Amino acid sequence: MKPQDENRTGKRLPFYRTLLPWKGDSRRLIVQKSVSLAAVCVFLGCALYLIWELAVLPAAADAEQQDIKNIYYSSSSETGSSPPASSTPERGPQGKLMSFLELQKVNPSIVGWIKVPNTIIDLPVLQATKKDPEYYLTHDYLNRYSGYGSIFADANCSVEKGKSRSIVLYGHSLNSGRMFTQLNRYKKLDFYKSTPVFSFDTVDSKSQWKIISVFLTNTLPEQGKPFNYLKTAFKNDRDFLNFVYQMRIRSIYDTGVSFSKDDSIVLLSTCSYEFTDFREVVVARRVREGESGQVDVSKAVYNSKAVYPDCWYKKNGGTKPVWPDTYEQAVKKDLLSWGEKE
Repeated sequence: MKPQDENRTGKRLPFYRTLLPWKGDSRRLIVQKSVSLAAVCVFLGCALYLIWELAVLPAAADAEQQDIKNIYYSSSSETGSSPPASSTPERGPQGKLMSFLELQKVNPSIVGWIKVPNTIIDLPVLQATKKDPEYYLTHDYLNRYSGYGSIFADANCSVEKGKSRSIVLYGHSLNSGRMFTQLNRYKKLDFYKSTPVFSFDTVDSKSQWKIISVFLTNTLPEQGKPFNYLKTAFKNDRDFLNFVYQMRIRSIYDTGVSFSKDDSIVLLSTCSYEFTDFREVVVARRVREGESGQVDVSKAVYNSKAVYPDCWYKKNGGTKPVWPDTYEQAVKKDLLSWGEKE
């Protein structure tokens, strides 16, 4: 029997004839060639997709982020790190920081800048609107579609100082490691100890923020009753303190950082993959005026009574810890290392 790549005269066939179905081929050979051709197309398609996803898009996103970083740091005459909160930044019209004037020429929705040391998180923050609250989940700061999205503030809060007690910032957790992905390092106490403070500057103020809680939570009711950490408006001081209390008893570790009713907080929210639609949330309070930006991390310890969603215990075993229902009750029982004594 003659090899498949030779014709009846014994001459070697051209390459395309061995690959493509051709007149005179047997039905069996046509099927074999068709399957082989389909496999090659699938392979090439997957290869091109991977190159696009793992090389082209990340490179384009990195270049885009570098462009906006150049604008931000050149206009603020900084070198990549925020100055102490006590310094007096330059201001322009309407009290806006000079560093944001050029940013808002690019996009008026850029209202902040977040930088987390020891990570690649050094990014603009955009303001979501109630009309389209998830717009920046799929768009970059140039308002172009992007699978990376942007870091953006919840539509129900304002980043301007004194307007919202609780500010929620969202960002994707991606295989590429970009956006808020590296927040997952905060699941380890050692990383927290190396990076207990980050900067979150807004159009009207430069601020340092001390981390007070890192917790994991669910969004699906079948995993247990979800904890509403997206709350941004509070009835009174008691309501606010109890909200913070609920986040701190859920924290992976106890930071020991103090907290009072006069503080404000920012929550960094991203996906976590222990369970379907899980979330990791890093919570920090603003460094107070006149307060040192340093943290005594020797006080930080893993929280042996951290409260996790019901699904956590179904998978990993153990029993959900019992805490007093409210902040006031926990303070009276002297259970908190951070609460104000009454």
